[in-house]
Amino acid sequence: MLEDQSVVAALLIVGATTYFIFRRYYRGRGHSDDSDDTTWPFPKLKDHGIFPYSQAEQSALDERKSDFCRIAWTMTDLLVATPEAPIPEVWKYPGFEKKKESAHKEEAEQMFQNLDKWVRDEIKQVDGDTSEGLAARMVELLSVSPAITFAIENKIPLQILQAKYMVTVSRSAQVRILWYAFITDKVKSGAKSGPFVLKLLSHDLNRAEADSSLIYTARRTRETQMCAITAKATDAIRSAILKDEWEALVEL
Repeated sequence: MLEDQSVVAALLIVGATTYFIFRRYYRGRGHSDDSDDTTWPFPKLKDHGIFPYSQAEQSALDERKSDFCRIAWTMTDLLVATPEAPIPEVWKYPGFEKKKESAHKEEAEQMFQNLDKWVRDEIKQVDGDTSEGLAARMVELLSVSPAITFAIENKIPLQILQAKYMVTVSRSAQVRILWYAFITDKVKSGAKSGPFVLKLLSHDLNRAEADSSLIYTARRTRETQMCAITAKATDAIRSAILKDEWEALVEL
């Protein structure tokens, strides 16, 4: 009897070990606990990597400023997190209100100046120095250009949903941009979310010779609201800002 029980126990241990090995294997290929699907439909996109994004020429800066202005005007899609307020919240610029979708050059320039002043003030709060051209490097990533370029380069359908932009200022005066969005392998009319969530993370932009490449991860998900996904990352964001532990943000 005892011998039979030992055999059963051994089989259970082997079965459990096999399950966890396969579970880790599939997660490593872009599968999260949120989904039982074990297929990866993107022929070029990997589940994680480095995207060699390049900053645009100075002549394109006005277009990036307009994009940034429109994103800020949504009053929902641009988030910030700082040592004093490490839980991400909507950026409230001066005269915070929802406006039209298109921005005149003067309006876009004013919003850019608002960002420049805000980030300088936040860096000053942690006794840091602001590098030359920081705000320009920020608006390059706080625009639609990186997402579109990423999608085209990785052959992803341009149905990018519920995009959220997040500016993080750390205790050591690092400034990084986080970007979240739902993506899909099959375009669906009227879709509000997708079966995959993509995240892009910049290197520290508060350096004159900042690395412009982006760290990315892509995972399956059953979530349909981006706010639920960003909420799950709150602890990792706090650790990154207060302790410069950025590695945790690479994983979703």
